[in-house]
Amino acid sequence: MKINTLAIHRFGRFEDKKIDFPQTPIVMIYGENETGKSTIMAFILGQLFGFPSKKALEKWKGKNRSDALGGALTFTADDGKSYRVERNLFDQEEMRFVSATGGAADLHALLRGINRVLYQNVFCFDLDGLRDIDKKNPSDMNDLLLGAGMIGSGELGSLEQKLEKNCAELFKKSGKKPQINRLFTELNACSADLKEWEKKLDSYQELQQKIRDNQKQLEELEAQKKSIQHEFQWWTAFSAARPLILTYQALNHEHQHLEQDLPFPQNGQERYEDTRKRLITLNNDLAESDEQIGQLDESRRLIHANEQWRELEGSLQRLFHDAVTDVQNQKERQRIDEECRKQQADLKRLCDLLGSIWSPERIRQASSELTLRHQLKEKINCWKKNLDEQRDGVRDLESISERAKNLESRLKDCAFKRMATGGKRHHDAPSARPVRFQALTILTGCVTLLLTVLSAVVITPLAGVPVFLFGVGMCASLYFFATAHTDGNSKGEVHARSEDDRIAAEQTLLEDQLRAVRADERRLNERHEAYTRAGRNLEEEIRVWLREQGYPIDDLNGAEEKVRLVNDAQEICRKLDTFSDRQQALGKAHEKFKHETRKLAAKLGIQDGDADYLEQRYRQEVEEIRRREDLDKQRLIYQKQRERIVNRIELIKHEQTSLLEEANVANEAQFFIAADRDERRRVLKKQMETCRMQLLELTGSEKQVQEYVAYLDSHQWENLSEQEFKERISVVELKLTELRDQLASDRATSASLEKNDSYRDTLDRYHALLNDTGIKAKDWAAFQTALWAIREAKEQYREQRLPRVLNDAATYFEMMTDGRYESIQLDDDGFSAIDSAGQRIHAIGLSRGTAEQLYLSLRLALMKVFSGYETLPMIIDDGFVNFDHSRSKKVYELLEKVAENRQVIILTCHDNDFQRAHPEAVLRLHADDRTSASHS
Repeated sequence: MKINTLAIHRFGRFEDKKIDFPQTPIVMIYGENETGKSTIMAFILGQLFGFPSKKALEKWKGKNRSDALGGALTFTADDGKSYRVERNLFDQEEMRFVSATGGAADLHALLRGINRVLYQNVFCFDLDGLRDIDKKNPSDMNDLLLGAGMIGSGELGSLEQKLEKNCAELFKKSGKKPQINRLFTELNACSADLKEWEKKLDSYQELQQKIRDNQKQLEELEAQKKSIQHEFQWWTAFSAARPLILTYQALNHEHQHLEQDLPFPQNGQERYEDTRKRLITLNNDLAESDEQIGQLDESRRLIHANEQWRELEGSLQRLFHDAVTDVQNQKERQRIDEECRKQQADLKRLCDLLGSIWSPERIRQASSELTLRHQLKEKINCWKKNLDEQRDGVRDLESISERAKNLESRLKDCAFKRMATGGKRHHDAPSARPVRFQALTILTGCVTLLLTVLSAVVITPLAGVPVFLFGVGMCASLYFFATAHTDGNSKGEVHARSEDDRIAAEQTLLEDQLRAVRADERRLNERHEAYTRAGRNLEEEIRVWLREQGYPIDDLNGAEEKVRLVNDAQEICRKLDTFSDRQQALGKAHEKFKHETRKLAAKLGIQDGDADYLEQRYRQEVEEIRRREDLDKQRLIYQKQRERIVNRIELIKHEQTSLLEEANVANEAQFFIAADRDERRRVLKKQMETCRMQLLELTGSEKQVQEYVAYLDSHQWENLSEQEFKERISVVELKLTELRDQLASDRATSASLEKNDSYRDTLDRYHALLNDTGIKAKDWAAFQTALWAIREAKEQYREQRLPRVLNDAATYFEMMTDGRYESIQLDDDGFSAIDSAGQRIHAIGLSRGTAEQLYLSLRLALMKVFSGYETLPMIIDDGFVNFDHSRSKKVYELLEKVAENRQVIILTCHDNDFQRAHPEAVLRLHADDRTSASHS
């Protein structure tokens, strides 16, 4: 993998910054403190492996900033394809990884499982990260090296630690808090409780048998008590029902006596009283109706109405409608008069604008064809176009005249220069130049003249000028180039001859240009005169055509406006004609309306009455007629109402007679006596029913009532009293109290035995604890088996691959120290180095710089373990500050070899020999530059 470009949207101190890495194996990013070197390293890690936690991002995000954080990184993979990874963080991280062709790709698959932790431990480090190796104990160092080499990440050590933690949480030999240890303690306590309960079980069984016997005896006594109480309840209910039974028998005797009377109509008294009330009400209504009819007859005699107004109602309605229309017509006539005055004022204003020769009669005589203005516009446009072409011709003549003056001035300058040099043009000079340049110059001149003529004819005359100038420049260039190759005997002669030839050629060229310009000037003059003649003819034709149409206009510039004004005036004249016709029609309608009004007034006997007076009289007469008709309708209603009242009175009298016949009486007095006896019979029946319902509620059933009646007839329970029943119940309750006290005592003893947990609960708890212990033991065994397998695999890997890592590291270390140290060993005390004399020196005994070189060698050796993975770039942030000049040079030589297979990125703030020897590989950062980076 080779990083090509960083595009930082916002990260740390950078915003909208693009960094292009040099295309060299080693990339050195140089900058002073706080120029963004560590920011670049953090940005690369974030793009490749994702952003860290929000707390870790505070350094790069900034305070009080809520906009998105991130950017993009492009790189070339080992397969030669280019990829782009883009990550942005707002509320959540968003990642997009595509190839150069735009297709989707899988970054995780490309990195083959290498994560951020492993990359920082092996490929990416600063000075503190280099020294961190010394802080790790041998076990941690072994886990880092072996775990990373076996599965491509640092997860093996984490898995081993997690398994050890799970095993410790389940069981320890001398522990108390692990789960299995706690279960063993609870099992022992539960077993002791079971033994105690076995001793108490025998006495507990005897006590339970005694409780069951007492409970059975208690149930028998309670049944006896219930029997006495039930008998007492029956006696009490009979004592309460006895008065009701006697009352019911007395009421029944009286009711049977009244049942011997003749039947009386149902609700007869109420019905008879109702007919009497209705008869009184109807008699009152009849008298009121007679009074209302008399009043209506008197009111009708006082109303006088003329029926002729009703006969002429249709004609009057039409007249009133025409009156409304006539009022509207008068308003319309006033409006038309006002509009006519406005239109005449507008017409006068237009005549003033057109001139004194224009009058309304001339305006009416002028042509008003719809196409007139369109035809005039086309003719005026042609005339104006001719004027524009005349003005363009004048400008072209002025331009070509100025050009001719410039050429004449330049010709005079050339003649003066030839006279000043005193040189003589050599006519044999062309023979001294090569023949091929002469032919080429002549050919270029011919082509130039041909293209100039074609441009002037096809496009415009001025278009030939730049073509001609370009061709002259080409001929002059060829001429000077040929002159430069001319051989001479002396430099002075050659210079003089070439200068004279150049001036002669320039003079000839200017003369040709002047002739061409004069020819163009003559042609432009001719064309201008033709346009002028055509313009005058067109202008005269337009004036003649306008006079034929009735428009005497001499100034064509305002012709369109005058035609428009005449058309507006013609429109006003047409409106005035229309208004005049409308006024005449409205006047005729008004005269017709006045004639109809006088005609109707004569029929109704009204002299000089207008429409408003007729309408007022009409409304009064119609109102009187309507009042008389309303009185007639009301009298008819009251008359029908009186007839209905008389009929209802007859019906009610017939109903009274029917009630007397049903009661078998001759008059009203006998009817009320029979009604009172019927009422008493119904009251007795209701009292008997009430008494019977009370007996049923008291006894509960009809059968029980019959039994109580039988007890009363047989004189049973007459000698018993309430005191006797209470004495019998007291004897039974005393026995029950003694037995309950004994039973409560026995149960209290039994409850004391069951106070904490029952034997069954203790036994169930013991089995549950035993089952949980078995499950936890299986889990612990599974964790122990997995932990054993990991340790065995680590041991096999250490025996197979660790020596190779140490040998590679020793080779690098020997190269850095120029052969002073030959090998590296790892034991329980950590890393140590063997010098050339065979002396073993522990890493802590080495100087700081040498120890850091030892750890750098280990990292480089560990990188070789990842030979089957993507060759990720190596990033070093100021990791060589403690190296001396000689060993720094050795380190850079070693890094150049490493860079043959992987990109090496060095971030530093110190000058060194590598920067000066490889300036093309240096990328410089500046403190005030937040948007771009520069190569040195």
